Amino acid sequence: MINPMKKILAYIFTVSILLLLSSTGNSQKQLTLSQCIELGLANNYQIQIVKKQTEIAENNDNWGMAGRYPSIGVSIAQNNNISDQSQNPTSFIQELLISNSVQGGVQLNWTLFNGFAVMANKEKLAQLKEQSKGNEAMVVENTIQAITLAYYNALLQKDKLTLIGEVMSLSFDRYEYYELSKNIGTSTSFETLQFKNAFLTDSSNYLLQELAYENALRSLKQLMLVDENTEIKLTDKLRFESQSYDLADLKTKMLTNNTNIRNQYINLAIMKQELKIARSNLYPVFDFSLGANATNSRFKIADFPAQNGLNINYYANFSLSYNLFNGGKVKTQIQNTKIQEEISNLNIEDAKVNLTTQLNTQYQLFEARKQILKLSRDIFNNARVNLSLAEERFKAGIINSFDYRDLQLAFLNTGIASLEATYELIDVNTELTRITGGLIQE
Repeated sequence: MINPMKKILAYIFTVSILLLLSSTGNSQKQLTLSQCIELGLANNYQIQIVKKQTEIAENNDNWGMAGRYPSIGVSIAQNNNISDQSQNPTSFIQELLISNSVQGGVQLNWTLFNGFAVMANKEKLAQLKEQSKGNEAMVVENTIQAITLAYYNALLQKDKLTLIGEVMSLSFDRYEYYELSKNIGTSTSFETLQFKNAFLTDSSNYLLQELAYENALRSLKQLMLVDENTEIKLTDKLRFESQSYDLADLKTKMLTNNTNIRNQYINLAIMKQELKIARSNLYPVFDFSLGANATNSRFKIADFPAQNGLNINYYANFSLSYNLFNGGKVKTQIQNTKIQEEISNLNIEDAKVNLTTQLNTQYQLFEARKQILKLSRDIFNNARVNLSLAEERFKAGIINSFDYRDLQLAFLNTGIASLEATYELIDVNTELTRITGGLIQE
């Protein structure tokens, strides 16, 4: 009969081998963080939507949409009329009357002046285009941050799996050694049971961590919008290179490059143009129209020969209109637009205050997590050395199985803490980069 413990180990070994084979298969995609971001930006539906919206805004940004150019139209109509007056005693001509006509015309209408509204409309269209680009940048920025954190979370879960596997292997070696010693009478059942429980606990943790790793990969694939069955291997490492920031420099970058603040300034620029458009109603409107109409007609009475005629009219007209009073609508519109402009200014100041608070918080957190990472790495290295020394002390009978297990768990817990400290520092660094506009620039 196969030992149940070996069944467990065989199962875990088989799963690990399958993961290893899948990670080295020919059909697997090996992806760096940059490649994952490229895939995510190319496939993201929200980014595709905002890009289309930007295309619309770019199409609208022209002088024609602003109202600078005239409108030219052509019209043509054909009319036919038959009037039977043969039985009408009151008619002057008591015959069958037939008339046909073709009318055509061309007209040009052009507003020569409307209170500088054309220029304001053109500026507004240009700002609306920038607003669309700003919205696109916001979506891109959020997508980059989400993929970055998902990528490093997958690496975190993978490294945790490796660490738990290392501890599980040690537990199995100890259990197998004491199982053999028990059979030859050099160890007790209590010690054997102690290491058996340790191995079972580590095996359970290993299997749960495998699920966590697979779920992390699944979340990353979802953000990149690649098929869930696609095998991927992440080639970057979970590490953070030592980096220092100057808070004043970060604040300068934030005020200059932050996407939210830039978008708020664009909104303010749009409101300034709205105010110019509202004020244009205080000026007169000067219009010009030019055109020509032609009518080719044919008239026939009973059996008499038909009569044809051609009539052509030309015109060129100027008109000047000025709104003297409309119930104060223009004044109210101007006042409301001024208020909207003030609101835009307040939104900018509010965004600056909130982002400054976020920046200070994230900067302090970054500095603290740098120290935590350094300490956690030192603690983990010490735990590794202690575990290595405990191996010999345990074999020599200086420490018991409980002490050895405590050191084993200390090694595992400090290792996990070190990995999580690395991820948390990457997290806060990514947030600092986002607040200061660095994600888009990079």
